[in-house]
Amino acid sequence: MTLDIALEQAIAAVRKLSPFVAASMAGCDFSRSRFRLNFFHRHFLVHHPEVRIEEENSTAVPPQWLQVILLHYLVTADGAPIEDQWITYRHLPGAQFFEQRFHAMALKSLLRSFGRDLDAFRRSALSLDGDPMTRTGDAAFKFSALPHVPMACILYLGDEEVEPSINVLFDASAPHYLPTEDLSYLGWSLAHFLIHITPTDQDFLKTRP
Repeated sequence: MTLDIALEQAIAAVRKLSPFVAASMAGCDFSRSRFRLNFFHRHFLVHHPEVRIEEENSTAVPPQWLQVILLHYLVTADGAPIEDQWITYRHLPGAQFFEQRFHAMALKSLLRSFGRDLDAFRRSALSLDGDPMTRTGDAAFKFSALPHVPMACILYLGDEEVEPSINVLFDASAPHYLPTEDLSYLGWSLAHFLIHITPTDQDFLKTRP
């Protein structure tokens, strides 16, 4: 399915939503005929019922793939509670179709940037409003990708015998809020923000995973 078709279908689905019910399920605000959604450290407005998306305090138009994710989130969200159980991408339903891409887009780029640089990883994670976690590994942080979609990133530095590694985790409730393919793009987004974090990260809106 092309992005054009996916976006067209997502727009049609959002038009049919009862906005206050959808906002409650998604954990976001709906006022002045628009949803307000956080996407990591950025904020987007989804107008309803005409379904138009814009970044808050910006004239830039979000890329199609991001628009699809935001709309899919509103359509998929069923209000399921966060389970506080972390799982890897491969344990998501249907992950075998997208796991290779997830590794290439998210894990490999993170490892190249932070595999042997603990301080840089910590600085970037804190700049992205990451919350330190007490887990195995040399550093671990939790992030809010969307209101009800927490993610975690854990760095293992390794030693003389073990190569460094990095992992991105999802709460087990994630399938209640986004399709598995969309969650692979969240992995790419987290990696992009951690590697390129700046107060005016406009390149993100010009880049396609």
